[in-house]
Amino acid sequence: MGIFDLLKKSDFNKGVELFESGYFAEALEAYDRSLARRPRHVDAWNNRGAALSSLGMYQEAIVSYDRALALDPGHLLAWNNRGNALESLGRYDEALASYDRALAINPRHADSWNNRGYALISLGRHEDAIESLDRAVALDERFTLAYVNRGFALDACGRHEEAIVSYDRALSIEPRYVDAWSLRASSLFSLGRYEDTIDSCDRAIAIYHNFCHPWYIRGCSLDALGQHEDAVAAWETVIGFHPETRFHWYYRGLALARLCRNREAIEAFEEARAMLRLRILDPSDEEIQKAKVNITGEDGASHRRKAPIR
Repeated sequence: MGIFDLLKKSDFNKGVELFESGYFAEALEAYDRSLARRPRHVDAWNNRGAALSSLGMYQEAIVSYDRALALDPGHLLAWNNRGNALESLGRYDEALASYDRALAINPRHADSWNNRGYALISLGRHEDAIESLDRAVALDERFTLAYVNRGFALDACGRHEEAIVSYDRALSIEPRYVDAWSLRASSLFSLGRYEDTIDSCDRAIAIYHNFCHPWYIRGCSLDALGQHEDAVAAWETVIGFHPETRFHWYYRGLALARLCRNREAIEAFEEARAMLRLRILDPSDEEIQKAKVNITGEDGASHRRKAPIR
């Protein structure tokens, strides 16, 4: 062991190493010790906020970022990270303002353009989001997350072919990007390309078998192709993962009804209505009831990167 190995590392550097190793609570303790000695250490306040965000303590993280920014209003990462924390709390307008402050400091910060785009998506401003995400990928041509977010925004605008191109770009860089395969499947489904949809779903499922979204889209595609038995099997898989989600029960019921398996269909609709009482997702009670009446003839009783540190 060399002499330098005997020297005690600073608490700040310990915090950095612990954070990068995923020990967020221990990193927080190290930053607190560092700040007890150096309360004006701007990067320690920023990094403390990042550790708190990683622990899901977003309001406390914002307080730390605000301390960093009070000491250094030009701290790019603190503005960006503050936006992430605000976004996690659903405060999208405030998050957008934080990203704008980051970009005023450095207009070439690709992460802030991506994060700004995601905040705009959350606000339903999809065309504006596409512009921000275009800036992100122009600055970083291998920014897979930005390509996926861009595809999502394009889909929301009905621009499904362009969305597929964006997902394909992400997949050319990261072929095992499961979200890209799954969202690509949604775009293909919207275009009525059901066989291609199933292929994309299968690629996603091969990477992450327990991912509900591709199973759900796979079921919808099989149902659209008239393969109702296989559709039921797909939705049963999804229900096994998330039995509390009513629209999976609802679509399973529809497929069973098409197979004239009426008793099972009615049971599925009843499960969907039970979920409705818990206020979980669409379809509406009226849709479920209508589907049930059609069988019985009677009235019966639902994407950013980890906060950067210095």
